[in-house]
Amino acid sequence: MSGRLQGKRALIYGGGTGIGLACAEAMGREGAAVFISSRREAVLREAVQGLKAHGPAGYAAGDATIAADVERITGAAAEFMGGIDTIVVSAGAGGRTPIFDTPVAEFQRIIDHSLLPPFLAMRFGAEHLLAAGAASVIVISSMYGLVGQKERAGYCAGKHGVIGLVKSAALDFAEKGVRVNAVCPGFIETPLAIAVANLEPDPEATLRAKRLMHAIPRPGKLEEVGELAVYLASDLSAFMTGQAVAIDGGYSTR
Repeated sequence: MSGRLQGKRALIYGGGTGIGLACAEAMGREGAAVFISSRREAVLREAVQGLKAHGPAGYAAGDATIAADVERITGAAAEFMGGIDTIVVSAGAGGRTPIFDTPVAEFQRIIDHSLLPPFLAMRFGAEHLLAAGAASVIVISSMYGLVGQKERAGYCAGKHGVIGLVKSAALDFAEKGVRVNAVCPGFIETPLAIAVANLEPDPEATLRAKRLMHAIPRPGKLEEVGELAVYLASDLSAFMTGQAVAIDGGYSTR
């Protein structure tokens, strides 16, 4: 541990698995206290046992799309850590949504799960971020927040919207010591990514194609995204806000 986040206090939504947990682990190793949240309490309880090896770690279950839950989780995290100066939002939903036959409710579900968690996290976390004096919000978008993709209207719309939200919020916070940035990963083989692939007619073929679709022909690694989150949470990125940082093996450059 080099202690780049020594004394930081990070609240991570979607922190029980996948990218969110990778961010929590990376931040904990660098000295931050961490507090994770997701809907599944059993998953959180197990994750926290591993996180405690690095330092203080707590959790609270709740739905990041429900205002009352986010307000409660924010309060619990601030009490546990003595404040909040870092928020990571790694919550979302995906699925096949072609324009021609996607049910409206399915499109709405994906949009809600993409946009409500970061909005609510900042809305209810703002007072704690401002009180910290120097703070960072990191929202996980996607390379599909930068480009389009066939039959992914809902996911692309939601992830593009996340970047717009980040840029707007960054301006609201800019003179108050709080930075807001988005991370745009390529294909990272998380449980959510595998679940989405399993909805396809040939899941294995879909996974093979996803693994090799980047200019650098491999999937990204969870620890690579975690390392980027550490940088964005650290004081080394103090002049960086409103950015959508691609970590996608060159996919979005094509």
